[in-house]
Amino acid sequence: MLMEFTYYPYNNKFVDKVEERWGVYRLASSSKRILFIGRGNIKKHLLKHLPDGPSPAADVAFFSIEYYETGEEAATAWKEALEEYESKFGSPPLYNKKEE
Repeated sequence: MLMEFTYYPYNNKFVDKVEERWGVYRLASSSKRILFIGRGNIKKHLLKHLPDGPSPAADVAFFSIEYYETGEEAATAWKEALEEYESKFGSPPLYNKKEE
């Protein structure tokens, strides 16, 4: 199944509008190639990766989000998103480490 996501510019203006909820987020390049799939408190994690954050992701231009009610739901959705990406492209996104 091909999934389409709404991508937002990755900057403080758009991240400030994100709710502090459990979820899955994707960080993408300027060509909208997914570079990282993450999970957790979405706003907290997005703020962390902004250029002025503690773990900046310099080549990220866009982000997408999916909210979930619980951390368990977010973890399941995250695992499925990584599996789907790896199935389609043969490896995890650039900044996701392959679990051994």
